[in-house]
Amino acid sequence: MSFMHLLHSPAEIARNVGENAKTLRLSKNLSRKTLAEKSGVSESTIKRFEMTGVVTLEALILVATALDELTCVTRLFKPEHPKSVDELKKAKRKRGMR
Repeated sequence: MSFMHLLHSPAEIARNVGENAKTLRLSKNLSRKTLAEKSGVSESTIKRFEMTGVVTLEALILVATALDELTCVTRLFKPEHPKSVDELKKAKRKRGMR
């Protein structure tokens, strides 16, 4: 179990992601209207996302692409690979285990 969940609710984490997106958009000097045009996501959806963190995964991907941050999204849930032979030897196969 992740300790992050104990510190913040999913809604709080979503709001933080939306706020981060807004900060990034503003740092790139983009209006919501311009981001909407670049991403294909409606301006109202972007506003809701920035204020509440509520957004579909598809819209998140489109916004991330328009903000040149797609790599961050594609890294979600990606397992880390061993960085050395020692780490590889220590890694145990976990597929199918509960």
